[in-house]
This record gives sequence, structure tokens and C-alpha cells, in this order.
Amino acid sequence: MTKTEARKLAKARRAAVNLHTVGHAMAGVLFTLPAWQHADTVLAFASMPDEPDTADILRQALAEGKRLLLPRVLSRTEMDWVEITALSQLQPGAYGILEAPASLPAFDTAHLGDGALALIPCLAASPDGVRLGRGGGYYDRFLAHYKGRRLLVCPTAALLGDLPCEGWDVRFSPHEILTEKGILL
Repeated sequence: MTKTEARKLAKARRAAVNLHTVGHAMAGVLFTLPAWQHADTVLAFASMPDEPDTADILRQALAEGKRLLLPRVLSRTEMDWVEITALSQLQPGAYGILEAPASLPAFDTAHLGDGALALIPCLAASPDGVRLGRGGGYYDRFLAHYKGRRLLVCPTAALLGDLPCEGWDVRFSPHEILTEKGILL
């Protein structure tokens, strides 16, 4: 299967599930995990309509006083991370994704401590940890330098048995894949 074919299949499978419900269930699982409970900084994403709804996660991070960082697209190949203190700060940016306005400064992720947890989106994943993104490479470039705790946010409907993997694609361990049913082990 090519990446293009896998993306098409993943989009079809995701379209068949209620991603609001899936996101709510994922949040419930996430909040019980030590990785969440010990995190003082959460790198997350504002979900698009075809992704598990992350609103519960973003609200809970702010309610618990965690530093919340969201990505902001700078170009076709670059993104930065911005600290958000209220969801009302978000506005439609590149590709219609809610993100911080240009007036807010970028956060230097090189200075993140051991208390950081990155929640990474995907279109699909394989149980052995291959992540399939949208094809822009934004998260692969970020993950090449990020060494903290991380979880791949993947609905069970988007777990595909075999995915193509290039040398630059960042892989995840099964215990780093968060679904609405729990962590893969």
C-alpha cells in the first residue's frame, strides 16, 4: 500500500466514526495516565473536523494550570509552538486550523524540561508504531529534535495493519499510541 492509498483508507475509516465521541473517550483515558498527571507542559493540537476532538484535553490542561503549547504554521515546511493561556486566543490560521495569532511569541521547545508531554496527531498508525501524517512533515521535523514524553493520538478506526515507512518517518512504541480504548501494549 502506498502512502496515498493509506491516507485515502484512513480518511474513509475516520469518516465512519463520531470523532467528537472518540476524542472525549481519548481524553478520559489520557487523564488517568501518569504521563498526563506528571506533565507540567502539554504540547497539543487544536483538532480539525476529521481528527479526534481535542477540546476536552485543551480545556483540562488550562484548568489544571499546565502550560499549553499549540503549533502555528509558519510556511509549507515550518511550524513553531506558542503558549496559549485561553482558548479564545485561537483563530483560523493556515489550512483553517485554529492556532495562535502571529502577535504571540514562539516558545522555544529546546528548553522544555522533563515535565513535557507531546500529543501528536496522525491520519493513521500501525500497531507497530508507524505514524502516517498528512504529508507535510511538520511533526516528523519536530519529533526529530524532541526527546520528551509523547503520545500518538490515533482512533482505533485509524489503526491500519501495515503502513509504508520512509527513513525520515518517526516511529512510536505501542505504549505511546493513545486510542479511545486505551494505550496499545
